[in-house]
Amino acid sequence: MAKVGEVIVGFKIYPKSLETDLQGIAKSVGESLPGQARVSKSRIEPVAFGLNALILDVVVPEVEGLLDMVEQTIRSNADVEDVEVVSQRRALRL
Repeated sequence: MAKVGEVIVGFKIYPKSLETDLQGIAKSVGESLPGQARVSKSRIEPVAFGLNALILDVVVPEVEGLLDMVEQTIRSNADVEDVEVVSQRRALRL
């Protein structure tokens, strides 16, 4: 059986309010990701006027429909206002 490839997808996550705990969102999302998807990196990026966005790099196996499930999981978080995919690249296995 051939190994499934992986992609690293960068999600920019906008919180519902300025007071939202972005690291809390990162932890919650990481614990609820479907399948073999996993967070590889998270960082906070200033947007404007005190608003910060959470950038999550998520490793997603190239299985049909899984990327959509990951995005839906992030969107379903009560503290998330909006999500956008900002990058997508193939993960290299060494």
